[in-house]
Amino acid sequence: MRAYLATVKKHLNQIKVVHHLPGRLRLHIPMLEKLPPEWLRYKPDLIEIIKRKQGLIAIDFSIATGRVLIHYDADQIAQSQILQWFRRVTMMLWEGYTDAPFDSKQEIAPFLKRMRSQSRLWH
Repeated sequence: MRAYLATVKKHLNQIKVVHHLPGRLRLHIPMLEKLPPEWLRYKPDLIEIIKRKQGLIAIDFSIATGRVLIHYDADQIAQSQILQWFRRVTMMLWEGYTDAPFDSKQEIAPFLKRMRSQSRLWH
């Protein structure tokens, strides 16, 4: 699991801003391209978790392209805070995932529910 977490951290450093206008941010996150298509069923849960950060309005992502489109309130949150938040959420998800094997996809939904129930972690 440590080797996997080191890989996740390496991929987090590869997050790139593709385009930015105040209120709209497009990112390229290469690690999304490595997710298997069956993970798409968890897309609403992942978006819900990410949107818990105040100022984020709408998020959409594609695992085919690794692109994430974020609409946000520029008066409430800055681009740097959004990038920091994405890194933090990703690490919480995968560091907290040590209670189940990574390839056990059936464990992802209960894990996400457990993370949502601990909402104090997300604010």
